[in-house]
Amino acid sequence: MGRQHRTASLPLILPAALLLLLGATITEARVLRRVNDRSLFDVTSACKKASYPDLCKSLAPSASVGSLTGASIDVATSKAKEAAAISAKLMKVPGTEKLMKSTLYVCRDAFSSVADSLQLSAKNLKDAAHIDLMVNLSAAMSLTANCADAFHDWPGLVSPVADVNDHLSKLVSNSLDLASTLKN
Repeated sequence: MGRQHRTASLPLILPAALLLLLGATITEARVLRRVNDRSLFDVTSACKKASYPDLCKSLAPSASVGSLTGASIDVATSKAKEAAAISAKLMKVPGTEKLMKSTLYVCRDAFSSVADSLQLSAKNLKDAAHIDLMVNLSAAMSLTANCADAFHDWPGLVSPVADVNDHLSKLVSNSLDLASTLKN
């Protein structure tokens, strides 16, 4: 008799459990997965803490917040170096006005300084030096504003590096946001 009771409830429980599991799988596509018996962490949740979540998610897959932070710092470093190179190249274009050249010079130096701060940040992350990591990422964030500020000082002077500067600023912001979630 007890056996019939268990058998009768099984058809009711099994579909309900499957429905819950299916619903969780659909709504939680970011659920932890197992690969080679290692958990992959929840990139989507980690990126919700970033100022620019879509940009953050483009760095996936990562195995931890630390590796996602490292990837973000690496991409930001590459973008800073690219921005410095673009600024330097634009300064050398024949016919570039003196004011534009001097403003691009500020940008080139700012972008180079951002890259330096980000390289230190990558080292801080590897060394688990959280306070230094936050200081260097904050410095990089402040330095990203220098180029835009230089162009704002001259109304009517349009920045040819505004888009790359904006992208760099978002990458550094995300790096800072992700680093702030790391345990000391």
